[in-house]
Amino acid sequence: MNKSTHTLHPKLHTSYLFLLSIFCFLLITSVFAQNKSTKKEPEKPYVPKVTTGAEIEFDKISFDYGTLAVGDVKTGVFTFTNVGNRPLVLFDVIVSCDCTEVVWQKEPVMPGKTGTIKAIYTAKTPGVIAKQITVQSNAQTDRIRLQLKGNVGE
Repeated sequence: MNKSTHTLHPKLHTSYLFLLSIFCFLLITSVFAQNKSTKKEPEKPYVPKVTTGAEIEFDKISFDYGTLAVGDVKTGVFTFTNVGNRPLVLFDVIVSCDCTEVVWQKEPVMPGKTGTIKAIYTAKTPGVIAKQITVQSNAQTDRIRLQLKGNVGE
């Protein structure tokens, strides 16, 4: 009688099963690896801020006078830069109390140039200093609040 030619040699059969199991393992691993990955937004390249007009940027927005005694007078200086492409004009600089006097430049600040706002604080009563200065200008960020901090001892 004639033997069937469809049977595989046992070693060859084992090799096919091994290759088939490796292929299935790789296929399943790649499918699950793609499903488990967290979808992140592609990282956006850095684009510098483009301004059309004046724009004000302060070196700091808070000044700490430290500890003062009643009657002391201290000056804090805020430096700003016009990072825009048009002249910057400060319309008004408003303080939150009469214990602080401000001095600022009234002339336009040209693009790339700096200016200052001086905050002169007179310590009248003991306690925590928590004052605000509001700067109004023709900048795109037209209103900025600056903070004054400190402590007046007895």
